[in-house]
Amino acid sequence: MTIKDISEKIISDAKIQADKIIAKAEDNANNITNKGRKEADNIKKTILYKINQEASLKKNKILTEANLGVKKTILLEKQKIMEDVFGNALESILKLGNKDYQSFIKKLILDNIEKGDETIFIGLSDKNRISKDFIEDINKELKAKGKKNELKLSTSYFPIKGGIIVGSGAIRKNVSLELLLKNVREESETLISKILFN
Repeated sequence: MTIKDISEKIISDAKIQADKIIAKAEDNANNITNKGRKEADNIKKTILYKINQEASLKKNKILTEANLGVKKTILLEKQKIMEDVFGNALESILKLGNKDYQSFIKKLILDNIEKGDETIFIGLSDKNRISKDFIEDINKELKAKGKKNELKLSTSYFPIKGGIIVGSGAIRKNVSLELLLKNVREESETLISKILFN
């Protein structure tokens, strides 16, 4: 072998060795690049997942708050309508003509006395509608039925809009329109709600 051949062989071997080193370096570079891409994709997916989760949570929170707001508004409106219904019922009773109102009060008295010697209290607004003569007429009716007939109309007034308070000694039985309507409301609110809102 000549020096030229040896030189060419060294150059050829060096070139082969260099090509292998370059190929290995390129392969390592590709592996590093691919690994970096995979890590970047994983990071990107993780970030997007977290963003989607946060967006979904915020969306659900906003929708829940909006739904609660709507339900609260509807509930307040329903309560207002119920207040109006019972307020109108009270006003309707108070606006009855004297004869009808007195018939109503007479029934309340007869349904709520026990002995026939109770004191009947009224509100100031009823002083011109419920008189001592009115109570005396009820006493006459009680006497005709063979019952005790000593009902009295108090000269002091209770802070009620209508109806009566039946007193016997220290005991007072509240039969005011406000309480009667409150009781009716409590007993029938579900039914009235169904009628009004379904």
